[in-house]
Amino acid sequence: MLTLEGKYATATVFTENIEAGAVSQILQVCNNVISENSKIAIMPDVHAGKGCTIGTTMTISDKIVPNLVGVDIGCGVAVQPIIVKKGLDWINEFDKTLKKVVPAGTNVRQRPHKFAKQTRIEELRCIKHVNIRRATDSIGTLGGGNHYIEVNYDSKGRHYLCIHSGSRNLGKQIAEHYQKLAYNILNDTKQIQAQEVQEAIQQLQKENKNHLIDDVVKNIKQKYSEDIKIPKELCFLQGKYMDDYLHDMDIATEYAYYNRSAMIYEIIRNMKGRIDYASTEENYKSFDTVHNYIDINQKILRKGAVSAVKDEILIIPINMRDGSIIAIGKGNPDWNYSAPHGAGRIMSRSGAKEKVTLSMFKQSMEGIYTTSVNSGTIDESCFVYKDLQEIVTNIHDAVEVIDIIKPIYNFKSK
Repeated sequence: MLTLEGKYATATVFTENIEAGAVSQILQVCNNVISENSKIAIMPDVHAGKGCTIGTTMTISDKIVPNLVGVDIGCGVAVQPIIVKKGLDWINEFDKTLKKVVPAGTNVRQRPHKFAKQTRIEELRCIKHVNIRRATDSIGTLGGGNHYIEVNYDSKGRHYLCIHSGSRNLGKQIAEHYQKLAYNILNDTKQIQAQEVQEAIQQLQKENKNHLIDDVVKNIKQKYSEDIKIPKELCFLQGKYMDDYLHDMDIATEYAYYNRSAMIYEIIRNMKGRIDYASTEENYKSFDTVHNYIDINQKILRKGAVSAVKDEILIIPINMRDGSIIAIGKGNPDWNYSAPHGAGRIMSRSGAKEKVTLSMFKQSMEGIYTTSVNSGTIDESCFVYKDLQEIVTNIHDAVEVIDIIKPIYNFKSK
């Protein structure tokens, strides 16, 4: 465990395996007024991200930085227990069916899925800044990157259909709109300061008080200094604009849930006779674990982190080879009632393509049915993530590990 102290906040990091870039990003937040009065807990899967550290949890009050949540608002993993019918060569049919009914990569549906009607995208306050038609057609689509569809089995031989996806391009449009708005507000603050300085100088000159100009200008600049020195990627929203962002973020998070649900529905509907929904048992039930959002009720921001309140069931994916952890939350306040969302990268995407060979990748996936082992997905191989045991060791204060489910089928888009 590490403690990183800044001007406005102190971050507790629940691992010592952390890169310098992530430390720098965490301290940048702790030294910024946006973290004032915040409790910051960094998860063991921590690594540097674009504009924000993956694995960040922090309490929020009167300021929100859209960029801290990021562009894939509501991204998470849906878990659905399934029955695999015995005596049938189902896995080839599953692969063909999945590719037929679930658009992947940048592809969208030809016609909107019926679950699209359950979303609230028409209520978005930033509706003029998003492509509603594309958002509607994207319900039931996987996307690319580290998004995946897996079939796993547990220590009792029971099967799970797991889908990792988010709010698709809708979340990106919402995030970019509100971060740009935050930046524009900051620029307005700079203009207000400049105007106030100019007016003060003119007034003092008019009153023949030139000797006071330096002190007055210094006081004015000091009044605005904390806002003006904030970097573009950490510009924040307050008041009405903060409320608007939270409203639209909540809609995007709900949208992401329906997106995952639609994929599960289509796969099982089109695989009737081969797989079906399983009966619920203790700790063997359908659930949804989200890792890029703000919990409005708890007032906790989670970026690459998941809720782990007491008795909450959750999933922590590790990698394509080793599967995922099924766990129960302990509700630890020191961890901001959170847990890691995965294993955490130890190798960049470009670094993976330089260091991991295709033969290494293929060998690591032996015994797992997949058509996704290729040069386009090599940056998602098991070699680029932290070790499973390291994560298990580091999370015992946050969750109770129930099982580790292993993949028998994996699909990722290039």
